[in-house]
Amino acid sequence: MSADAPRPRKSANLSAEPRRKQPQFEVHHAPLPAKPNLLTKRDLFEDLDEPRPRSTGTVAPTRQVVPPVRPPEPLQRVPSRLPLGAPEEARFGEATSPERNSLPRRARDLQQASSLLHDIAPSRVAYAREPGYEGAGTFLLGRPWLLVMIVLSSALIFWFASASPKTIISSFSGGLSGATTSSLSNAFKARQVATAAGEHSMLGAPSISAQFIDQVLAHYGSPAQGTGAIWVEMGQRYGIDPAYALAFFVHESSAGTNPGWAGIKSGGSTTHNVGNIICAGYATCYGRFRDYASWDAGIEDWYKLIANEYVNDRGVATVEGVIPIYAPSFENDVGTYVNTVVDLADTWRQGVVR
Repeated sequence: MSADAPRPRKSANLSAEPRRKQPQFEVHHAPLPAKPNLLTKRDLFEDLDEPRPRSTGTVAPTRQVVPPVRPPEPLQRVPSRLPLGAPEEARFGEATSPERNSLPRRARDLQQASSLLHDIAPSRVAYAREPGYEGAGTFLLGRPWLLVMIVLSSALIFWFASASPKTIISSFSGGLSGATTSSLSNAFKARQVATAAGEHSMLGAPSISAQFIDQVLAHYGSPAQGTGAIWVEMGQRYGIDPAYALAFFVHESSAGTNPGWAGIKSGGSTTHNVGNIICAGYATCYGRFRDYASWDAGIEDWYKLIANEYVNDRGVATVEGVIPIYAPSFENDVGTYVNTVVDLADTWRQGVVR
């Protein structure tokens, strides 16, 4: 068909009126159900339409079984804790009189509520302990030996913490010794203390005389001049060579003339403490150190200290063994102290005053 050919026209038989389309579905408006009356008791499913079966056949109506409604059970009255002789209205919490909102009624209700809360209150929770658990008190009470060990350990720690740097315990009460000192001296002399090779024993008879001791004290200008006889007497009594005792006195205070000596009092007198023995429970003290009434008392207390605390108790009798305990290293030069005492004693034995 060419492009110049005329187009075919539509048939003139068609109706002039527009053709109406047939509806594909129909809408049926069902009447609304009646409003429910809230004041009357009705079935909740009463307003719903009956379900339509899918098939075109008729279905026999089913009978709906509605369970019977049980009437509410009456509340049980809980009696209060009042005695049986009380009125019924007080025991059951209900008033037989029309005055239900009266003050006595409210008081009874409050009492009843309090008793009920007391009954239903939760009890205290008790936590169970594991088997074999013991508290600290039960553990110690069941083991008295452990408690004793703890007490003894605490006592030892306290004793070591409060101990003084030097062992300076003496029972000297003043004056020259008597029969008791003589018996102690005999027992001390009988004790044999081993001396290691190269060490210098402090035990033995006096190696210098009383006159020589006075010369040494005079050389230093000591306030203890004229006490040479006391040094020799105490040395013989306790079995200690007085040369070492005098060497301790010279090293500690330059025979009592060192301006920095702690034994010099403010008035110019001295404590007569030849070895700078600290107080440590002594009867009379001056500051940190013991204070003696005379040179005789101070000299004898030094001999007694070495004899009791070192030779008898510790078994130490050499210069090299005594000085590290007598003058510990945290406040003294132990090596210099030992060399000074040994050199002074050897020099004096040769008759040289220095």
